[in-house]
Amino acid sequence: MKRKTLIFGLFLGFILTNCKQSVVDVDKENDITFDSITVNEQYYLLGDSTNPHCSLESVFIYPSGYKDRDVLRKINRHFLISFFGEDTSSASPEEAMANYVNRYISDYREIEKDFAEEMENMGKTMLPEAMFSYFEVSSNEILYNKCDLISYCISVEYFTGGAHGDQGYNNYVLYLKTGDELEEKDIFIDNYQDDLAQIIVDAIAADYSVTDPSELENMGFFNVREIYPNNNFYVNEDGITYTFNNYEIAARFIGKTDVLLPYDKIRHLMRENSPVSILAFTEK
Repeated sequence: MKRKTLIFGLFLGFILTNCKQSVVDVDKENDITFDSITVNEQYYLLGDSTNPHCSLESVFIYPSGYKDRDVLRKINRHFLISFFGEDTSSASPEEAMANYVNRYISDYREIEKDFAEEMENMGKTMLPEAMFSYFEVSSNEILYNKCDLISYCISVEYFTGGAHGDQGYNNYVLYLKTGDELEEKDIFIDNYQDDLAQIIVDAIAADYSVTDPSELENMGFFNVREIYPNNNFYVNEDGITYTFNNYEIAARFIGKTDVLLPYDKIRHLMRENSPVSILAFTEK
């Protein structure tokens, strides 16, 4: 009996030791480093500094160091494509940024002929400068970098003439163990959409201090029954936050709508074995 007890004790000790080794520190930053490139470029129409011009300001943050080189290449490619487009997948960050700047200025120069004609017809002093003055401000931001998860957002604000400019915000979640982007289907159980949609609508109603979600339609929101999960989300220790851009669910004066869904509100819809489960099911 003593021998069996000793063996059981050793076995139990082995289990406990290995369990301790598998515990993830939810407060520890991921062991990955980032670098950034910043540009601020202008171009004046017809090369004359007294003419309208375009302005491009951009900050691109990208992963530069990680222990798994294959995963690093994979997430680096994701950062490049999401920021600059599919055709930059094989470029370096520096090359991608240079191409981005050149393409922006090249596109702007296409209006030089129209500008010259308008200036000849109206005269320079009578020409509405705003009609030909463009700008774009773009950047990405790391929103969460723990528990083998990276959440980041790309924001773009731009003006290309007309009555007003616009903005756009796109969120992404990457899993560091594989380098893959996480989508809703990786986090939620089957047939989650209707239940999650109702939770999102209820959260928006709470943010606007109304008890009946249909009242949102009197405040600038479109049909609340058509508000559905849009896969534009990020995760952190507080929950999953959805972003709805201008005109997506509401009139322009509402702006973008961010909706935080705490884990205790959506845990019943989440997969217990997903990469996000450590945030949703771990006691705080």
